[in-house]
Amino acid sequence: MKRWLIGLMLIFLPFAATAEVIIPRIDFENASIVDIVAALGKSSGCSLIFAGDPAALQGKRATIHLKDVPLEEALGTILSTNGLCFEKQGEAYLISSLPQDINISGYPQTVERLTLKYLPAVRVVELLTKIFPGAVFHEGERSAALLFRGKGSDLKEVRALLAKIDLPLPQILIESKIVELSQSDSTRLGISYGNGTVRFMTTADTKKTGLSENISSAINALVAEGRASVLAAPRIATLDNREAVINIGSRVPYAVPVGGASAVSQWTVQYLDAGIKLKVLPQLGEKKGITTWLQPEVSSIAEWRSTAAGDFPVIAARNAAATVRVKDGETIVIGGLTSEIERANVTRLPVLGYLPIVGGLFQNKIVEKEKSEIVFMVTPRVI
Repeated sequence: MKRWLIGLMLIFLPFAATAEVIIPRIDFENASIVDIVAALGKSSGCSLIFAGDPAALQGKRATIHLKDVPLEEALGTILSTNGLCFEKQGEAYLISSLPQDINISGYPQTVERLTLKYLPAVRVVELLTKIFPGAVFHEGERSAALLFRGKGSDLKEVRALLAKIDLPLPQILIESKIVELSQSDSTRLGISYGNGTVRFMTTADTKKTGLSENISSAINALVAEGRASVLAAPRIATLDNREAVINIGSRVPYAVPVGGASAVSQWTVQYLDAGIKLKVLPQLGEKKGITTWLQPEVSSIAEWRSTAAGDFPVIAARNAAATVRVKDGETIVIGGLTSEIERANVTRLPVLGYLPIVGGLFQNKIVEKEKSEIVFMVTPRVI
């Protein structure tokens, strides 16, 4: 009984086996199982032996079209359509009927390997299994192939459906500009409310609300006057419904002790990201409308905190997330993410201010906190 179960597993899990012999091509239409097995034996050079009289199997027939598949995979799919199984014995394969106590019914009559151009096989198998419950689908050893086993009429419908859905995903170019400007200028332009609340808006919104007719031009003017600075203007392309990440900043290293039980201290280095990050996930809809999920983030090191294990950075971060629907080429403007910088201005008396120990008595240090705002301008375009 044990060997029959092994043979059965090889039939229904053909992709789990590691096959060294590859069958370049096999094409049979309503052919005898005996003839198909004979062709496999000739093509592979392996001994395929029937346990009983092959003449008794002449009435068992199958249709199969496979290319570049392992021998055991081909055997499993062909034999399972006719209530047969195989068992490997040394370099030979013994083919016989399934035992009577194993009940398998409703064998499909057509087996074919289907090649995908763009969609991943795992997702297609999930979809087709729901639409065609009477057929059986398996992922091929390659991600761009799947194996069909079922009625010929179902196969025609599967091919027609794949021709409609197995299409290249559109690409979307994410153009972004990250600008730093004063909080007062941001409020004046209507990009933020001035109270720290993050605001998402589009260039279409500016016409409805009476804000600056062209925010891009207004910000560019501030940059030209030196009242704003462009921190970065990255461009990144992504597929429809695939996330794109823009990360501008630095990775802050800090040491973490490990293996505290050892007499000799051991340390490992870990990292925290600090700077500007933007995540974008565009979804293309009808008439080139783009539903865009955005998550901007501004972070910086607030302080280094001393502990018994060492100094660790404390990250101050501001982020927000929203989903906005825009047209192709329309710009999304995100304001309200503030950043605070401390600037220290030190004035000294000549000579005396530079003396060691007592020099501090002849110095004047003024610490100013300057608030600025980071504005994200994101424009998705269909390529």
